[in-house]
Amino acid sequence: MNQTLPVHLNFAQKAKIGFEIQGKWPIKQLKRLNESLLLDKGDLEVELKFDRAGPIPFIVGHIKAELHLKCQRCMQAMVHPLDIRFKLGLVQNQVQMEKLPDEFEPYLLEDDNNHLPDMLEEELLLALPLVAMHEFDCSDYLQKQESEQQGEVKEPEEKENPFSVLKDLL
Repeated sequence: MNQTLPVHLNFAQKAKIGFEIQGKWPIKQLKRLNESLLLDKGDLEVELKFDRAGPIPFIVGHIKAELHLKCQRCMQAMVHPLDIRFKLGLVQNQVQMEKLPDEFEPYLLEDDNNHLPDMLEEELLLALPLVAMHEFDCSDYLQKQESEQQGEVKEPEEKENPFSVLKDLL
């Protein structure tokens, strides 16, 4: 899958002829997505199949990527793997959108020359977690890491017993 995807495709025309395409797209070229990322390195791996189900043109898609996000618990970098699948029903107006079967998510076609990266970016933005966090409890992990780096192992401090004075009186 070394092929770079085209920028523009006529989605409706490709669905009429039953078109399949796979390739890569650089993450750094997705500006809206990059606002949510720490690093913009890597590529999307994309597989798209354009087809028709009766009168409904649709796209079945699969996107794989590793996104670099900031963990909101520890504020450190984390890699968030994405493996998303979607099925978009291509519609041209609100009436078609309302008639679309539940198995499809609506995708509004505004003209014949559709911008493929915009469609991919929208699917990725929908798949981002609301709050990015490591899968493990990173706050405890970070505290342990800090103490190991400083070479300190904190021992519990002994508190003075306020009744120890009474021991001497007896």
